[in-house]
Amino acid sequence: MKTAEAKLDMFSAKPAQGYAPDQPLCELGFAEQFLVWSLRVQWRVSDEGAERSILLQRAFDALDLPGGAAMVAELAGALTRTVQRPLSIPCPRWRVLTSDEVRVLNFVAALQRQGTNPRATLDPAWVAAPCGASPIWAPAQRLALALSAAGLVLGNTNAPASPFPEAMPRILH
Repeated sequence: MKTAEAKLDMFSAKPAQGYAPDQPLCELGFAEQFLVWSLRVQWRVSDEGAERSILLQRAFDALDLPGGAAMVAELAGALTRTVQRPLSIPCPRWRVLTSDEVRVLNFVAALQRQGTNPRATLDPAWVAAPCGASPIWAPAQRLALALSAAGLVLGNTNAPASPFPEAMPRILH
């Protein structure tokens, strides 16, 4: 994971620098790889008109996080409703991060860390005007808490990185 940390102006469209667009997934820890993979699988399922993926549900079950697939579906739905442009969420086999995935990772990571301001990592375009609230906040926070409870902490530099998708549980293949 890139260690350069830059403070994000709340009104800047630039994502925080914890992760970077075009960063290879193999440089990320398991928690990040799993979250990116989950979002990509859900995005594909959403495109096909289904609500949740059985594959995704099995993956979360294997991690003792049975509600995880529903949380990812809820976050994906909130992103779809809030962001007024097509999001760059590629197929699950894509080997690098997109700028939108970077924004999601930075936001969820900030929600997991104490002492950080998650609002500073939330892309201003994802905030609903005029109240400044974002429909993305609640589902992202639920997912961040659930991942933390399951021991999947984003930004954990002590976790060994493994190539994607080999880091996924065997049940996913």
